Amino acid sequence: MSNVWSAIKSAALWAWRMIGAPLVVILIALAALMLVALGLKNVQVGGLIAALFGKKDPKHTAIDIANSVPSGRVDGDGKLIPVGTPDSKGMTQAPVVAIESPGVFSNPDTVKFTPPGESKPVEVKLPDGVKANDVEHIVVVKPDTFVVTVKDSSGVTGQKIEDLLKKYGG
Repeated sequence: MSNVWSAIKSAALWAWRMIGAPLVVILIALAALMLVALGLKNVQVGGLIAALFGKKDPKHTAIDIANSVPSGRVDGDGKLIPVGTPDSKGMTQAPVVAIESPGVFSNPDTVKFTPPGESKPVEVKLPDGVKANDVEHIVVVKPDTFVVTVKDSSGVTGQKIEDLLKKYGG
């Protein structure tokens, strides 16, 4: 009986991946095209499509890797120096957190993230001309002082950044 049930589940999964999922993907793509035609920008459906085809999340994200302590980062006793603690030279491995992905209806002029040990997200207003989808990193220099780094693929040009720095005295 269990072999029959296993065969039915296997056939249903095959039918979904070969027939059902492609049809749903076509419908999602058409809906995304309609949203873009109506004026919405940056419609992102890749994660939804990956979920339909059963793509699993990786075991280790870039943030997990960034927050792992390198084996060579040890104190005088040979113990690993934890993230957020300075070593003998005063160098500190900063904790890394994810920036909340901007949604379709979120404010494109701000970015949110939740600092380590906090429960409430911090909202950072971006400089003029920089949009949330352009942001790659936010570095917290000290409370209420942030450095914003844009992606290489961003539409914000180097000249635009230089103009903004001149405008704000950077």
